[in-house]
Amino acid sequence: MTFAEYNARLCNKDLQEYFHFLLLERADPKNPENETAKDIIAELQGIVFPSNLNGHTVIELREQNEIAANLAEQGKIDESIAKIHQILEVYPEHYSAFYTLGMISFGQENIPEALERFKEAFEYNPFFTDAVLRIYDCCVCLGNTSTIEELLTKALMLQPEDPELLETKQHLKDSTYPKRLAEHIKKPPLEKPELKTELLRLKQLLESGNSAEALQKIKALV
Repeated sequence: MTFAEYNARLCNKDLQEYFHFLLLERADPKNPENETAKDIIAELQGIVFPSNLNGHTVIELREQNEIAANLAEQGKIDESIAKIHQILEVYPEHYSAFYTLGMISFGQENIPEALERFKEAFEYNPFFTDAVLRIYDCCVCLGNTSTIEELLTKALMLQPEDPELLETKQHLKDSTYPKRLAEHIKKPPLEKPELKTELLRLKQLLESGNSAEALQKIKALV
């Protein structure tokens, strides 16, 4: 998008309703953190400026995506996905809709599918930090972070001081992961000390030729 196109879009009267909506939402004392500046910038860069949608439609699609996300949290997955498909029929590059699809797949532990949806969200909006974080999460869960470095570098070029991106970069460098991933990363169960002791005892019985007692020990362990 050229500067002239950007400026024309910024001055477009069809978007006045959207900008008015943002002002009211930011000024709402009941929800002081309802919209962060970063979220607004991402929406402006990912939907408002590059599309030809009017303000009313942008707001409507945003609200439909929030409904879809809430339905997914309630376990109403089919209803949520149906709502997302309605959004994509209106605007096929709606990054938030793909992000919501990714969250649904991630919640169902379909990590490869979630990764593809998060990548689409980032493709349609590289200013959307959450997409990068979730791509990283998926890569860690899959045990392969080789693909995240390029996307992370691209995101940091656009937002070099973003704390979440910088934290992710450090995790990548240190081969660590944030606490939010602890429940998703599969780890082999720790061997119980008492089990190790019993196995050593079994080994001693077999080595001493006491097969009868060893057999009883095996049955007990099983």
